[in-house]
Amino acid sequence: MYLDLSLCRRIKELPESFGKLKKLVHLDLSSCRRIKELPESFGKLKKLVHLDLSNCSASENILKFMWRLTDLQYLGLSGCEGIKELPESFGRLKKLVHLDLSNCSALENISKFMWSVTDLQYLNLSGCYRIGWLPESLDGFTSLKYLNLHGCLRYGENDSLMDRISALSNLEHLDLSWNDYIISLPESFCNLRKLHTLDLSYCKYIKKIPENMGRNDSLKTLYLKGCHRLREEPVPHPSTSFVSLPRFQVRVGDGESSSNLVCLKDTNPQRLEIVWLENVKSAEEAQSIKLMEKNKLQALELSWTVGAERFVDDKVLLEKLVPPKSLHGLAIMGYNGVSLPTWVGQQNSVTLTSMEHLQELSGMSTAYSELSINYCPKLRMRPLLPRAVRSLRIRRSDNVLSSWGECTMSSTGASSSSSSSSSGLTTAVGLMVGYSELPMQQWRLLRHLSGLDYLNIESCSDLTVSPDIIPHLSSVTHLKIRTCNISSLPHWVMDLTGLQKLEIEGCRGIRSLPEGIQKLTKLQRLEIDGCPDLNKWCESEENKMKLAHIKDKVLSGPATL
Repeated sequence: MYLDLSLCRRIKELPESFGKLKKLVHLDLSSCRRIKELPESFGKLKKLVHLDLSNCSASENILKFMWRLTDLQYLGLSGCEGIKELPESFGRLKKLVHLDLSNCSALENISKFMWSVTDLQYLNLSGCYRIGWLPESLDGFTSLKYLNLHGCLRYGENDSLMDRISALSNLEHLDLSWNDYIISLPESFCNLRKLHTLDLSYCKYIKKIPENMGRNDSLKTLYLKGCHRLREEPVPHPSTSFVSLPRFQVRVGDGESSSNLVCLKDTNPQRLEIVWLENVKSAEEAQSIKLMEKNKLQALELSWTVGAERFVDDKVLLEKLVPPKSLHGLAIMGYNGVSLPTWVGQQNSVTLTSMEHLQELSGMSTAYSELSINYCPKLRMRPLLPRAVRSLRIRRSDNVLSSWGECTMSSTGASSSSSSSSSGLTTAVGLMVGYSELPMQQWRLLRHLSGLDYLNIESCSDLTVSPDIIPHLSSVTHLKIRTCNISSLPHWVMDLTGLQKLEIEGCRGIRSLPEGIQKLTKLQRLEIDGCPDLNKWCESEENKMKLAHIKDKVLSGPATL
């Protein structure tokens, strides 16, 4: 009755005797990529209800006998790139409820059979970018609850298509994301009284959504990420509870005792941005959304408006917003506390931005995939330090550079160093430093790094270092220097004997490369952009000989600053 052959990638064909499985109800052949054709006996599986052929190398041949499966309710054809058209005989599948055609990139036409499959409730056409004549195809789908048209709308069919979608009265979930030809939604969309999820992500030319969408009682989630031209987002009516995701704006009305943050309670998105946190009226509101239980959440951004008045202390509020273990990336902006809750430092990837008063980061994890610190001028990095950071970014946060690894003094005058990690090295694969007013010589951080492969320095004016720092840079294979006000490359570049790629961008004061550049024998690629005098130097016949050992050389115009 139930047979799962998914991921059996070496199966090329099914035997003719397969049709003798008279009681088979559920068959999964997904990712059996070598199966290109089904035996004729396949049409004898009269009791088959569920058939999954996703990611098979299917052509129309695999569909020849499908029409005989008159009890079929679920059909998965996702990723079957060989299918160009669904045959008219598909119209005999009267009981079909679920049809997944996502990423059938060759599919051009579905209209031949659509008129008669009136019980269909789920239709996924995501990524079917060649498909045409959708408006007429949708007319008969009066039972449709889920419709996914991600990235598959053509120019010129927007108006008629939107009108037909508006007539799908049972629709609950509609995905129109990544469609450039959607400019607006008609007022008739407000007639979709059962719609609970509308995804318009990256419809980058959409300008208008009906204001009355905010009065739709059933609408719970509206995805608007990447809709940069949208003039105004619909505001929820007091009688409704829909939320706009992934960017959720915390609002509070005059005289109201609480904000709308509680509307996030029943959501479970993969990405969530909560902005205007200064409008939260109590810590209990934050606790009520049960952020820790949102097990699908992978990326979280929490933001306060810099300088705005608060109802709740930032740290008290943040202590109630502990994310789930599923989280991969955390970003916090505009926080005005002097310290952060311990849980922040224990995340895998952390970005801290515009924290003018932050002085310490406690409870740091031993390893990060990424640690990014931007405009945190008072933050000092003291023990304990992470043992490994894959990508470390520091911009406009000079105290981080100068204090990394320094020991604090106890009341007795002795230095406190309670762990070997406080005095040891931090392994970092990549380091980006931007807008530092400190001489590179004072970047204490460099003396505590090992294994550095990529170094990116942006908008810094003094790149001189002492000899004791150079060994910590010796492992660099990729160096980028961008928009730095310097007249020549720093001398330590010639000590990077393993350097394979060098990028110089927007450093207009640099007029030549140092003598002995040919000693960097492992240098394979040189990119120069926005350095006109340096370009001329590189193009002279004499200097071309000095650069002959470099395989790829790219010289281009002014940098975009």
